[in-house]
Amino acid sequence: MTYNTYIKIIAECNFSRSLVSYKQIVKFANVSPATVNEMTRHLQQQGLVNRYRYTGVVITKKGKQLAKKLLYNYRLCEVFLAQQLKIPLVEIPVQAWKMSDTLEIVTVSALEKFLEYPQRSPFGGNMKTDLLNDETIIRLNQLPERATAVLVSYLETPSLVKYMNHINLSIDDFIYVKFHDSDLNLIYLETSDHIEMVINSETAEYLYVRQETKI
Repeated sequence: MTYNTYIKIIAECNFSRSLVSYKQIVKFANVSPATVNEMTRHLQQQGLVNRYRYTGVVITKKGKQLAKKLLYNYRLCEVFLAQQLKIPLVEIPVQAWKMSDTLEIVTVSALEKFLEYPQRSPFGGNMKTDLLNDETIIRLNQLPERATAVLVSYLETPSLVKYMNHINLSIDDFIYVKFHDSDLNLIYLETSDHIEMVINSETAEYLYVRQETKI
């Protein structure tokens, strides 16, 4: 796994939070804690992250600059695979990253023009604003009870894409938080179509919403 991949993982997990835990990186990189420790130490030596003992890492200004470039190219490839090749959504994240990791500037420019400068990825990621710090967006598990929000985006992992397809929750859907069950770690929701669903709070941490005034 390349260092760029670790920066991508950290940047994605960094969205709407300041510190990314080592546990999160281990989970999404699917490697051992020792490997994550070694990789994050290297990233710190490169000035891309700051490491904090026992807790996690914070991406630096230099790291954010690299991450924005990587994520933009990645989402550009996601759009191409979804719109032009009609690849199933669940297969797009892995293939898009393999494509984007080697893109040259001239190819990025040509792809932008060919796709007519897309604004959002198939998973809702905004490609024109600050990719790492949109203060209008919060995590679903931060949304209080009896609040209404619109689903803006979610973390592009194959497992989460499958899950979103399974529960039939899509980008731009309105949702209403009925109840937080802290004992079972569950959030009870209702959509604008009056469909009720239950989501694990840990999963809701990677669903990003913008709070609205009404459904």
